[in-house]
Parts: sequence; structure tokens; C-alpha cells
Amino acid sequence: MSRPFPILVLALDEPKRALALGGVLARLLQEVPNAAVTLVTRSDSAALFADFSHIETIIPFDSAVVSVAGLKLWWRLRQREWGLLLDTGPTLWSRFLSAKTRAIAPGHHADEHPVVTASHLLKLDAPELPWLHVAEARAVGAASFLEDTAGEEGPLLAIAPGARWQGAQWPAERFSVLATRLMNEDGPLKGARLLILGNEGDREAATALRMAAPKARVIELTGKLDPLTAYACLRQADVFIGNDDIWLHLAAAANVLSFGLYGPSDDRVEAPLGNNVHILRTPRHFEEIRAQDPNLDQALCHMLDLSLNRVNEAVQTTLTT
Repeated sequence: MSRPFPILVLALDEPKRALALGGVLARLLQEVPNAAVTLVTRSDSAALFADFSHIETIIPFDSAVVSVAGLKLWWRLRQREWGLLLDTGPTLWSRFLSAKTRAIAPGHHADEHPVVTASHLLKLDAPELPWLHVAEARAVGAASFLEDTAGEEGPLLAIAPGARWQGAQWPAERFSVLATRLMNEDGPLKGARLLILGNEGDREAATALRMAAPKARVIELTGKLDPLTAYACLRQADVFIGNDDIWLHLAAAANVLSFGLYGPSDDRVEAPLGNNVHILRTPRHFEEIRAQDPNLDQALCHMLDLSLNRVNEAVQTTLTT
């Protein structure tokens, strides 16, 4: 029996960027059968990899690298000689850890998509598209969430109307009208079931959306699911529509036909990669919005000029061709 090959992955990224590692980790585990992976990432990102059974250890870390907690973790990590060290940061730790092979991101890679960065570091021929492993028990649990409409038939339209801040949130009432148009008698998703996803803070946006379909066809899961279980649910969806948030990235990783609505985000490096991803952004480029709101923190919505008609036309055209 071959000895374990220790791999350390340092990825202190927010969930939608950490998700980019999904395909890369799967590739590593495929090509190195005796891999023993230790993953260090933020606690909200760590949950995404909970079902990767071949990851030996997941270490959630939310403190600063240069801190007492950071020093303690560095001391713990340096007790082992790593076969491969992959650092997507880069972090200060990687300079002082022993590894036979090192793949350290350059400090100026913020303008590169995280999937591309990770793939380049490992010298892969092409970017490894993200996906997540789902344990059978979680898949069964996800199916039970969708049983609310067990007596109903038709496609599953998933919408996440919330966003991480109000500037990036397309108006909730537009999501409601859009869903109605798609699901009505002459719409491309006639008779569809409506799956609503989001965080606890997205409940207000979800309220308006619930009115877009008969109660029997609505599956309201706002604030009820962790991202990995939401991913398991999204694998059953036919279409996803949402703002630039974790739910869009999960849908893209699940290979769902996805429509991402963008404004105060640079979709060139932040939009998810995938064969079924369509990006619809405001008429203004990211740089124009950034010039108006340099810190991207003002209490105003930058999504108002992305019209309902434009989004509706784009979605309907894609669904009918």
C-alpha cells in the first residue's frame, strides 16, 4: 500500500471564490490516489467541501494570518513536510512551510479568475471547472426539500433575489414580474415550479417573489439551507436566475442553465465559469460604476438600469432557441 501524499491547500477566500477549487481538488484526488489533503479556508467556505470524503482535514480559519491564532496555525502546519503546497492567496505562511512542490499564486492575480489561477498554478492544460461532491445522505435530504411540490409536474425555476448589499441587488419586484412572465400560459416555463433561495437577510426580497406562482408550486427555502445543500437542490433545477452572489456560483457549478445579473461587480473575473452561464449586466461598465462609487458601499442601487424587458428577452430567447 502506497504511503499518503500530503497536500496542503491554503485558500482563505470568500465562498464564491473558494468554490473555484472544487474542480481542482477533484482533479488532484483523481490524479493522486494516495493524496491526503489538508484544506485551510474561511469557515463559511469550509462548509462547501464537507462532503469531499478524501479531504483528510478541513481547518476553518477566520482570523488574520498575522495574529496569535495565525501563528498557532502556522506552527501546527510546519510540523509536517508537504508533498504539494497550493496557496491561492498568497499568504505569508507559505514562505515558511516545507514542501517538495510549491504552487503559490502571484501577489498581483486579483484581476484573474480564481479558476484560471488555480489551474495555472497546477499546470493544468485547461481550467478545471468547479463542481462539488455531494454525499448520498445530503442528496436524499435535498430531494426531501423539493417534495413540497411532489404532486406538481413541470420544470424547476430557481431564483435567488437577494444580494450581498443593496447596490448589487436587482429590484425584487422585477424578479417577481420576470418569473410570472416565464411561468404563465404563453411563457417558455409554463407550469414550472418556483424554487426560492437566499440567506436569512433575503427574506424581504423573497416575499414579493412568492406571489409570482400559486402556493402549491412554490418551494420557499430562503434562510433554510447551507450552500452545499442548496447546491444539491440546484442540481435538480432547469433554470437559475440571480444576482452576483454565492447562489449563482453554486448553480453554475451544478451545470444549471444560469443567468447572472451584474452591475457593481467585474464580471470578467468574478462571474462563474461554465458552459451554461449567461451574464447580463447593466449598460454601464464596471469601471463607470466604480468611478461613481469608489468603495462600492454607497446606499444606492446600481442595478436599476438593467431593465426588466432586457432580462426577460434574453432569458426567453435562450430558452426558446
